[in-house]
Amino acid sequence: MKKIIILNLLLMGWGEATEYQLNHIKKGGTLNVREVPVIDSKTVVGRIPANGTGIRIKRCKINTSGDEWCYINYPVGGYHLEGWINRYYLKVMKENTTSKRHITNFLYNFYMADEENFLDKLQVFYEFPMQQYFNKTEVSLMQLRSKKVNYYKRWSKRSYHLTHMKILKRRDKYIDVQTTVLWTIEGKDAESQSGKDIQKVRLLPKDNTFKVFAIKNLRHTVFPKPEPVVEENNTLEEEKDKEINKEPSLINSTPIVPKKPTTTNTKKFYIKVGSFFGTIDSEYLSKIKANGFGYVVQKATQNGNTIRRVYVGPFTDSNKAKEALPTVRTNINANAYIQSL
Repeated sequence: MKKIIILNLLLMGWGEATEYQLNHIKKGGTLNVREVPVIDSKTVVGRIPANGTGIRIKRCKINTSGDEWCYINYPVGGYHLEGWINRYYLKVMKENTTSKRHITNFLYNFYMADEENFLDKLQVFYEFPMQQYFNKTEVSLMQLRSKKVNYYKRWSKRSYHLTHMKILKRRDKYIDVQTTVLWTIEGKDAESQSGKDIQKVRLLPKDNTFKVFAIKNLRHTVFPKPEPVVEENNTLEEEKDKEINKEPSLINSTPIVPKKPTTTNTKKFYIKVGSFFGTIDSEYLSKIKANGFGYVVQKATQNGNTIRRVYVGPFTDSNKAKEALPTVRTNINANAYIQSL
């Protein structure tokens, strides 16, 4: 009876202001949102990250299998994702709305919104007039809108990925955070850039969400252009075997002494991220570029089979490879490791 009463309250629609967050999802995972309350790969309309907050329930129902499903609304960038998820994965938000999890979720959507042409929704994320770069310069809605229009025209495709967030200062009226964002932008004539921004952002708590009041770029890095795919026939050991087993010349029986290689230091460092039989998925290589790295594909022969090994790099020394390794393991391959070639 208690369950029926709860369901009746939920079926009343958007009158319920309670917000939810995800539960029972491992860190870094996502939950599928479906068009209908049935588990089927064809019904997926979107995904919610494990740290997703601010989820609202429109209504719930029991499906034919006896499971409770809820039709939800979740803010994603400049729009809202709607669909069905299993009630098992929802729990009421009991954390303070200024918790690190809630702040991270807002910033995730804030940066994602810049991937869209969401000019009519700027007021969703900004408090106007905003303080640009933490000085006395006031930026109005129209000024920011004009700036965004020009930027979107030049770079029609944009991707922003929040990789780190640290709370710097908490005050009653604002919160200062530091963010790290990996970005990739593409324009006309195949022009493209990728890089990393470290920013200081001031947030103003507003009801159950935030508004961006000021932004300051602490560091703006543009990555060098990734190297193109390089195919190398890695059969060095096989060539050595051929030299060892080669018959001496019948004309000149004097043994041939191979020349010693020059002593110049040409060693370069790479991070190995995968080995593949057959063709490499282009999306896998795109993911490497999206994280700001170049790559080399090395073709080798193993037991009569062709294998392609993918390396991120090159790096001029081991220290630079070590600095990049945590990012590679987080975003590309958790088992990646450094190797010199």
